[in-house]
Amino acid sequence: MNAETWARIKKLKVVENLSLTEIGRHVGLDRKTVRRALLKETLPVTHLSRPRLSKIDRFKSYIQERIKEYPRLCGEVVLREIQRQGYTGKIRILNEFLAGLKSKEKEVFLRIETPAGEQGQVDWANCGSVQIGNAWRKLSCFVMVLSYSRMMYIEFTLSQCLEDFLQCHLNAFKYFCGYPRKILYDNLKLVVLSRMGSQIKFNPKFMEFAGIFGFEPVPCNVARGNEKGKAESGIYYIRRNLLDGHPITWPEIRSLGRIWLDQTANVRLHRTTHQRPVDLWEQEKPHLLPLPQWNYDASILRPVCSTHQALVRFDGNAYSVPHAYARKVLELRATMDVVRLLSEGKEIACHPRCYARGSVIEDIKHFAGILATKKKAMAQKLLNRFMELGPVAGNYVEGLCSTHAQYGRHIAQIIELVAAYGKQEVLDAMIIALEFRAFGAAYVQNILLQKRNAKGLKEILPITIPQKPSWNEILTEEPDLSIYDKLMDADEESKS
Repeated sequence: MNAETWARIKKLKVVENLSLTEIGRHVGLDRKTVRRALLKETLPVTHLSRPRLSKIDRFKSYIQERIKEYPRLCGEVVLREIQRQGYTGKIRILNEFLAGLKSKEKEVFLRIETPAGEQGQVDWANCGSVQIGNAWRKLSCFVMVLSYSRMMYIEFTLSQCLEDFLQCHLNAFKYFCGYPRKILYDNLKLVVLSRMGSQIKFNPKFMEFAGIFGFEPVPCNVARGNEKGKAESGIYYIRRNLLDGHPITWPEIRSLGRIWLDQTANVRLHRTTHQRPVDLWEQEKPHLLPLPQWNYDASILRPVCSTHQALVRFDGNAYSVPHAYARKVLELRATMDVVRLLSEGKEIACHPRCYARGSVIEDIKHFAGILATKKKAMAQKLLNRFMELGPVAGNYVEGLCSTHAQYGRHIAQIIELVAAYGKQEVLDAMIIALEFRAFGAAYVQNILLQKRNAKGLKEILPITIPQKPSWNEILTEEPDLSIYDKLMDADEESKS
């Protein structure tokens, strides 16, 4: 209790003669505390109790050293370590100490600048999802920044596969007209397969790419994103300056990203260098490693087997190949824009890549041969059906063949007349047409309609199904209508 509170308690009792409860209400103390204060003639002296030792105290220096070395070390790991040293307390005490320790320990970072052409930094940015057709695809942004000039390259992709990662590198190298000697990466699986302390196992395919071009990949230390802070700040800048406030659609975002690079990002006055990245890049360009004369193929490469319908399935869609390559093992090469299919090194099909799902991307030329075969088979069926009409049909076919080059079309039309008017009426019309040597479906139809008009009968229009054109080509047997005549005769006999 301080002197001001004690003096106020005395005043409220002596001068105003308030009760203990009322005094306690005024000063915010319990009435028992008020009574003890009134019994004292002088200011009560507070004796500080001896601080109680915590079970964590003798381990604090060890814990501080461990957190200094590994700032994100888990409390459970620390608990196991100090338990082996004799700690008998609970993890709650440890976590309270760690919380205070980590909140006080703020790491100080140094600004790192590198010579021209020495270093670049690479990272992926996750940008949500975009809808393409009936499918949603995750959208990513590849970011490469030259450390000296802050010249930036970005490219939006719909995957983070190794092949797209390498292709983005190639596109960035072309954009920069060269590439740096070292490139910093986070511990991406595309670059680092595993890491145990200083022992790093690199992705062999990526190391092959780095070896071919001659740059050194440098993984950042674990939980040290600040080591590639230029790429990290670039991603923050992309989200705030390019993506926020704009609807994201594919593929428009790809062209929009390139325009933003050339007209905004690389021509702005950089707040760290106080110069435009494009101006510093002109100074850095002579120090970059030159692009090789040959082209590196970063296509997705895999063996595939075409189906019985001459289709190859890839990334949720199907792509056609010439029908002669149905049920064959082929080689697929895909970039972000094109899907190519090869057989024994020879390209047999090339399609624009589709990012929807469940689509079939066809080239009608691939089915030209099989369609021709099917047309011949259909023509033969029609001819056989026509010849089954009788000797008159055989004579009429000879006339059609000598008169019309495309006699199959006339045969098909006469078959349609048979389906509509019946076999006998059409045969009668063909007999008259033969007498006048009038060969053609139009002649047969005209004669047939004239005979029906003379009897007062109307024209019968053919039934067509536009939604299913193939159904119009289905051939059916002509029904035997004599069964109805027999039924009618039997009915009349029963009545008589």
